[in-house]
Amino acid sequence: MRSSAESASWKARSARSTMRSTCDLGISRMSRVTLATLAGSGSPRIAFSPGPRGPDPAHPPLEGWAEALAHTIVVGTVTRGSVIAHPRVRNGKGAVMRLRLIVLAVGTFAMGVDTFVIAPILGPMADDLDVSRTAAGWLITAFALAYALGGPVLAAAVGHRAPRGLLLGGLVVFAVGNALNAVAGTYGSAMIGRALAGAGASLYTVNALAVARATARPGREGQAASVVVGGLTTAIVLGLPLGAWLGSTTGWRVALWLIVGLAAVAGAGIAAVVPDLSGLPRRTLRERVAPLTDLRVVVILAATLLCLTTSWTVYTYFDTVTRPATDGDAGRTSLILLTFGIGAVCGNLLVGRLADRFGPARTIVVAAPLLTAVAALVPVSSRSMAAACVVVPLWGLLHWMINVPQQLRVTAAAPDAVPLVLGLHQSTIYLGISTGGAAGAAGFALGGRAGIGWAALATGVPALVVLAWSLRVGSGSRDELRSAPVEAPVTSG
Repeated sequence: MRSSAESASWKARSARSTMRSTCDLGISRMSRVTLATLAGSGSPRIAFSPGPRGPDPAHPPLEGWAEALAHTIVVGTVTRGSVIAHPRVRNGKGAVMRLRLIVLAVGTFAMGVDTFVIAPILGPMADDLDVSRTAAGWLITAFALAYALGGPVLAAAVGHRAPRGLLLGGLVVFAVGNALNAVAGTYGSAMIGRALAGAGASLYTVNALAVARATARPGREGQAASVVVGGLTTAIVLGLPLGAWLGSTTGWRVALWLIVGLAAVAGAGIAAVVPDLSGLPRRTLRERVAPLTDLRVVVILAATLLCLTTSWTVYTYFDTVTRPATDGDAGRTSLILLTFGIGAVCGNLLVGRLADRFGPARTIVVAAPLLTAVAALVPVSSRSMAAACVVVPLWGLLHWMINVPQQLRVTAAAPDAVPLVLGLHQSTIYLGISTGGAAGAAGFALGGRAGIGWAALATGVPALVVLAWSLRVGSGSRDELRSAPVEAPVTSG
């Protein structure tokens, strides 16, 4: 048992080590101070690394959640706090490890394309399945809802098993779902396919990030995870417009078969180059949702849910809202999607700097109202290519400025349960996608293209109200950390 003086000294060294390691990732000052704070909080998730002379208390590695938060700040994506249990496997030469990361990134690339590609090819899908566009929009909802609800349930059921098996299992379920969707002759079979794909994507993504971190060289964990998440980013910028173009020119089923092929490539690579690793300690579903007993966590997650519902109300019917500008032309649709992806990348890069300089609370207070306004205007302003190429990238930029501040706020609200709240926040994101699809369907059914904009406004206003409430109840804002000494640990809010 450490004395209080020894414990304080260890926490200080832990925080300084965190500051040094995150400098290598290019994380700016406030983000590094936040991680130093978390590293110095005495969390049991920080474990000693066995060295040649035993544990080195001066440089304990970050075990999962701190790297997850670092990753969130840099790339705007959550790792859901998954950690590979000891012993940590770090085998293979540099070329093998790079190949391993590329293989994992191919899988996340496929997941990213699948998440976003259905919206721009929704029209042809609806025509082929002989359903309305409103009904076809529920296919996006099915994928997202399966991801949101399946994530915690699957993690509780099989999360303790070896991650390579979970990666392959997730890819198989994902590929089967997309194959079923690609050959679907009825709306019901397509719906089942989308739900299976969402469940498989949920199981794969969290384990891909965990394996990347666990098999990386010491001090390179964040960089390894960023390569895997790079698959998602690349999917938005390149895979999305390419998939939409293929779906519109050669048939939407071809786009889905392409995703199945990518999953097969990733699966073959994982079987060849990903080593066996030990699994995670079992957590029950009740343990995973325990942070929801904290009002601050619930309100912050509710604000995230409603903000993303607003944006996905419009994005679900992307093909419909941009049709006046594209006239159904595949090349024009792909160009507009490319501008959306460019805006998303810019927003992803900008939001971290804004959160560092002004704090996550101030950042979200500015971003959320602007997102509501722009999303509501997209259906009525995208009447020409010129107008669409102005408003759509702005929309993409603002859409990608929601997650990072909210992730920072929710982890500050529950510093002792960071892995769990990050997992809940990730599920909330996909729940927002599913509710956005439902809201967009209702708006389109009631008012056509303009009705989608009104539906976005109808969800955006409550989002702002709940956001204001979350600021009022308090979320352990990190604004004060900007003035804290870099070399000393700071107590959590």
